[in-house]
Amino acid sequence: MKILLMLPTLFLLSGCVDLGDVGIHPEEETYYVNQGKHQVIDCLHYAASKANLSLEYDDTLPENIDKYNLMNTENTTVAWVEISNFNGRQTSVEFYYAPHAPDIHRSVTTIAERCT
Repeated sequence: MKILLMLPTLFLLSGCVDLGDVGIHPEEETYYVNQGKHQVIDCLHYAASKANLSLEYDDTLPENIDKYNLMNTENTTVAWVEISNFNGRQTSVEFYYAPHAPDIHRSVTTIAERCT
């Protein structure tokens, strides 16, 4: 009986987060770049625009990780990007995108290769 009382609340809360096309079990690609964080962010902006995508700032996560959304031309989030300092001299870039999305995988690879 208690579960029936909680169902409306669970349904209401489940609609509060827009995951875009990424989904709840994304693929992950991690790249390490031998440049500063701000240089990498600038490069990712440029590389995304060359792939007909845009990189939009979302939030700063704990441990000074900058979270961005990779957006397509329909303004849908196709990947999440987390950028952080790594090892004092490198920048870590983590892409999260929908599994079984070969076009997004190719775009992520192209963007990352331009900046590594």
